[in-house]
Amino acid sequence: MSDYNIISTLNEQHKVYLVQSALSGKVYVQKILDVYNIRVYECLYHNPVAGIPRLINYYERGNQLIVIEEYISGTSLQEKIDNSELNISDVRNYMIMLCNILESLHSMTPPIIHRDIKPSNIIITSYNYVILLDFNAAKQFSGQNESDTVLIGTPGYAAPEQYGFGSSSPQTDIYSLGIVLKEMLNSISSNPASDPVLYYLNQIAQRCTQMTPSARY
Repeated sequence: MSDYNIISTLNEQHKVYLVQSALSGKVYVQKILDVYNIRVYECLYHNPVAGIPRLINYYERGNQLIVIEEYISGTSLQEKIDNSELNISDVRNYMIMLCNILESLHSMTPPIIHRDIKPSNIIITSYNYVILLDFNAAKQFSGQNESDTVLIGTPGYAAPEQYGFGSSSPQTDIYSLGIVLKEMLNSISSNPASDPVLYYLNQIAQRCTQMTPSARY
């Protein structure tokens, strides 16, 4: 894709680069993916979703997918958790925004399942908005009861069905979202017994992370 010149490397291991368009001068992110579902990217390209980087261009080269997407500036949720920068209001607002993003993805025909929701894939912008990144593990939900045969996702955040105990579904993302909620809550020093909002958020996290998909939201 010669219209884009590499400015810097964002992540050499995962082949993520900052590039500049030779035509417009605008700065984007280029990703070279070895694992991907082309139908997911086709759908997101033609149906942009608020809360995820806009796809500018994509094409296949051999067994790889080259993706050019909107550059999002901000801080990862992982960094905010590690630095204990969150409060109850942040946690509640971030969860609402993540749920809105997932509602848009899961409402598509067929639904798109992210399958790799974790704090390092979530960016908080300077305006305190949530952006969900990295759709290389995503798939379209078929509705058929086919078990996942290969773990696509991140251990610790992946739902039990991603280990071959069932098929990925929208509830798979709900499980990962529950793990993220737990991590956000654990970074806050408040006592759930004395804070009713914190108590109810912990209850929500417990339901999100039930082993059986039908027991989740």
